[in-house]
Amino acid sequence: MVQIEDFVAHSPVSQEVIAAYRDRVPSEIVEIWEQYGYGTFGEGFIRVINPSVFEAELGDRIGKTQGDGIAIPVMVTALGDLITWEPSVDSLVAILFRKFETVGLGSPKTFLGLTRLDGAEHLEEEFAWDPYPEAVARQGAVTFDESFIFVPLPSLGGPGTVDTLQKRPTISAIQVMVDLQGPIGH
Repeated sequence: MVQIEDFVAHSPVSQEVIAAYRDRVPSEIVEIWEQYGYGTFGEGFIRVINPSVFEAELGDRIGKTQGDGIAIPVMVTALGDLITWEPSVDSLVAILFRKFETVGLGSPKTFLGLTRLDGAEHLEEEFAWDPYPEAVARQGAVTFDESFIFVPLPSLGGPGTVDTLQKRPTISAIQVMVDLQGPIGH
């Protein structure tokens, strides 16, 4: 059983979404949808999202070019990183648009377990989350559909400091980041 102590529910996941993705994502992801729904955890940093909305809106911007070409969006971070399930590598993969890189996160069980056990330390190691807590202290938490986005992006020469973080709608921010710098092939 998946346990996420600090999960804050946003809304339930429809049975249509669960049925459409049940055989495409690991059982732990389906269990999160059934047990918790959409929402946040990891001090509000990680958000469980609707994969069908993100697939429809982002499409080829996800950048999956290797293996079987399948990358199913299942989570995003409060810094606009997309977390996908990639069956060809049997792993969750974080696409860090702000850094123009990807990070393998392991199985959902491993990722959730390390996040639960190590909290902020694990999130810093995997996502370079350090600006996030300070941004929340300065600007308040982002809404479920928002992320803090660096303007300009560090990958395009921006300083990557908390002073350059701005609240933006997550999907449109990802679209703009990819339009500016191209998809991150992985």
